[in-house]
Amino acid sequence: MTLISKPSSFSGLLLGLSLALLGTAAHADVTEAEAIEAQLGSALASADFAAKNCPNLGINDDKVQELLKRIKKSAADLRAGEDYDEQRTVVQQLEKQQGRAMICMVLPSAHGGYARGVIQKK
Repeated sequence: MTLISKPSSFSGLLLGLSLALLGTAAHADVTEAEAIEAQLGSALASADFAAKNCPNLGINDDKVQELLKRIKKSAADLRAGEDYDEQRTVVQQLEKQQGRAMICMVLPSAHGGYARGVIQKK
């Protein structure tokens, strides 16, 4: 995955996170379970970052558990996957470029689709 160049604004940062997420949804003929797995894997990487670094954010565990049940996988399964790893790398790189506060500000709106609402403002 190509790392994103330094965004110069909030909208640029949000765009960078969104573009990183599009890579997980760009496959043709993806099943619903595969889409949930990719989107939730990515959101879990962001949620793990938020849990450690963003005291103003919370994780909707009920939503996470509901999605895990639908795909019959565990959080550990998704954390071992490529979608999680790619998102973790993107978040780490953007934190270096933009700072932790900026990442914490955009994470609640960075994930859509099935993972919308996994990360929420407290």
